[in-house]
Amino acid sequence: MGILSSIFGNSKPTPESQYETLRDDGVRAMQMGEAAYAEKCLKAALDIKRELRTVSFLAEVYLRMQNYEQALPLLQEISTSDEDTLEVDLLLAQTQGKLGQYANERETCQRITQQHADEPRALYLMAEADHGLHDDFMAIAHLTQCLTLRSDYEQALFLRANVLKDMSQWNEVLTDAESLVKADVENTDYLLLRAEAYAALSKTDEAIADLKQVQVLNPFCDDAILKLGSIYQQTAQWDKALALYNEAIEQRPDFAAAYKARGAVKNHLKDVAGAAEDLKRSLELDPDKGKSLDGEYTNIENEMNDRYKRMNPYGF
Repeated sequence: MGILSSIFGNSKPTPESQYETLRDDGVRAMQMGEAAYAEKCLKAALDIKRELRTVSFLAEVYLRMQNYEQALPLLQEISTSDEDTLEVDLLLAQTQGKLGQYANERETCQRITQQHADEPRALYLMAEADHGLHDDFMAIAHLTQCLTLRSDYEQALFLRANVLKDMSQWNEVLTDAESLVKADVENTDYLLLRAEAYAALSKTDEAIADLKQVQVLNPFCDDAILKLGSIYQQTAQWDKALALYNEAIEQRPDFAAAYKARGAVKNHLKDVAGAAEDLKRSLELDPDKGKSLDGEYTNIENEMNDRYKRMNPYGF
């Protein structure tokens, strides 16, 4: 009986078997999307034995949970091992970027490029760090080098276009944006970027066409609605702007920014009471915008009071 009970698992499990069971259960849970249970299993396994492969599994769990602070020290631990850790180093740099640790991200990328000079992902992340550190000229240089190595790297092209946008280099932004849209004509981020470049270069019809296309692809895209309305306002198409905001608010009664924008249109059209009502509603929906709305609302409120005084000869 002793032999049979031993065979059927009644003997005390060894630490090694416990470790393997916890590790394997953690990996299965991760693959099934059960991140919280995977974390518990893998942490318990690592309490028994510290093995880099299991550390990497736990780091992956944290990355899937977007818990970058917990993933960071695990990635650093793996990165300092003697093995070839290119993929881990890239994850480390990416995680540092997610946490806004741009100086550390740049340092990690420099270390990667010392061994892998032609790794476009490292150059992209280096540029991300440059941009975060407000070194945009170096960001452009690294992104251009990256795109020379891999011309179809859309993420790098999109970042370069946005860095150029921050530098108000709109012709260059448009060139990159056109390449992006050509690569993916239904990507709303690319269409919005091209529309913004068109608008900055006074290509109003082209900008409107792109923004309307974004609305077709995503009718609830706030940026497309607000940018299209802004163009209508800038080109004195007040009726179109008002109709656009009316429709947006009808579809989404909690769209605070649309109330604010519509309030500005109503104020221009001399509907001061309607403008004040819209701005109040915007503030109710988004109290954090109170400071930016305060001056605008006060101006309209003062204008309303002046009108009432002119209607009332007694001044009250």
